[in-house]
Amino acid sequence: MPVLRFSGALLAAAALLSACSPALDWRDVRPKDVNILLTYPCKPEQIAQDVVLADQKVKMSMTGCVADKMTFALAHARLPNPALAARALAQLHLAAVDNVHGSVTASSTAAPKNATPNLPDSLDLKIDGQTPDGKPVRERVLLFSQGSDVYQVTAFAPTDSFKDDAAQTFADSVNLSPSR
Repeated sequence: MPVLRFSGALLAAAALLSACSPALDWRDVRPKDVNILLTYPCKPEQIAQDVVLADQKVKMSMTGCVADKMTFALAHARLPNPALAARALAQLHLAAVDNVHGSVTASSTAAPKNATPNLPDSLDLKIDGQTPDGKPVRERVLLFSQGSDVYQVTAFAPTDSFKDDAAQTFADSVNLSPSR
């Protein structure tokens, strides 16, 4: 499924975008053409690629950077119809776990202000897994939507470099503008 491969590529691309990175230097960023403000610990770059999500070919953008051995990324896609958001979030949920051959260690409802309420896969996940070469990794993933827009906010690092406080700061910074 293309979205699974692209989701993994997002994390790899984020690592490449910021090969040289400072320690955590937090700043507010509003990615181009995305209705969200996030606080990143580094200067992010944005890439985009066509993917299949909820059986629709859509453009998915990824805005990310690496700081202090952690990747911080936002994946965003605009679907042709808000009714597809639940399916898209379910696919992103599955991809986040499968990409690291992981297991969810904690799960709760993600409900950022102005997000679409009550979708089953609007979740705040903590995932432990491994890289393709078997090294342990940890992810913090928020999945949510607003109308036709779906979002995946991810903090990702080797387990021994993962900083819960930095992942929490990134997750807490989600600021969706009201629907347009």
